[in-house]
Amino acid sequence: MKNIFLSVVVVGTLVAAGIGGTLADFSDYEVSPDNRFSTGALDLVLSDYNGQEYQGDDVPAFVSLGNAWPSCTKDYYIDIHNYGQGDQFIPWVYLHFKNFNCFWVVPKLVYAWMDVDANGDPIMVEPPEGIWTPGTVGTGLPKPVNEPEYVAECGGVVGEDANGDPIVVPGVGFCYGDDCELDEHVDLLIFIAGPYDHDIYEKASDVPGTDWVALDLSAYDDDADGVIRLSEIVCEELELGQLPNCQKFWIDLRLHLRDVPEAYFDMDYCDDDGKWDHWPTNALQKDGMEFDMAFELLQNRWVP
Repeated sequence: MKNIFLSVVVVGTLVAAGIGGTLADFSDYEVSPDNRFSTGALDLVLSDYNGQEYQGDDVPAFVSLGNAWPSCTKDYYIDIHNYGQGDQFIPWVYLHFKNFNCFWVVPKLVYAWMDVDANGDPIMVEPPEGIWTPGTVGTGLPKPVNEPEYVAECGGVVGEDANGDPIVVPGVGFCYGDDCELDEHVDLLIFIAGPYDHDIYEKASDVPGTDWVALDLSAYDDDADGVIRLSEIVCEELELGQLPNCQKFWIDLRLHLRDVPEAYFDMDYCDDDGKWDHWPTNALQKDGMEFDMAFELLQNRWVP
């Protein structure tokens, strides 16, 4: 009996010791130090075709065309870079044309009656009654008026018909272009090349087999004539495409000043050969237009 009792005591002692040993010898203690959570960034950088980069308040006017003529087309190349950080969803690039403002390149007309408004800006007014015959005498000067923009706006002779008789037109009105009609006659095409790694290629022309793809703007063709005017896309959000981090693509903006036919104004004065058919385009002479181009890099879509 004594032996049995002692055995029970010994077992009890080992159990008590075993509890303590479990805590000391079978623990696994790990530390994850310096945890952090940070975000990347979208970083849009623009550059001209010479590789000069701009962003923030340093972006210049990329489009600068003076002395345009009917049927003139001008290309402007702009590089759009995404220097963003992180492995986020691929963002999209958008382009907005906005803040259109028209102005006259003074003198608008050589023989027009001129005045100034309250701000001192030049305006045209109707000449006094009785001393002015459209297209023949301007502002009392004893000589015919033959300035094309004057005849187009105020009326006059644009040529002769098959019988040698003068073709007299009434003109399309004073201040044509003052309400920004110029943007109704400038067509827009946008071509895109890329995206490419901006650390490898500086210009789209450096990329072997570069193809310029026309951006589909048909959704903005209000009159379904197959061309897009600046007036049709003002303040619209033009989606240029996706641009991953550390890549860029090039866009080619093509602006075309169309030759405006008289049919645009519901007129029909010309002979059959159409020699003078586009005389209303002369009303656009000495007109100017300013506008802003806003580029946006937006990560606003789920892209698997």
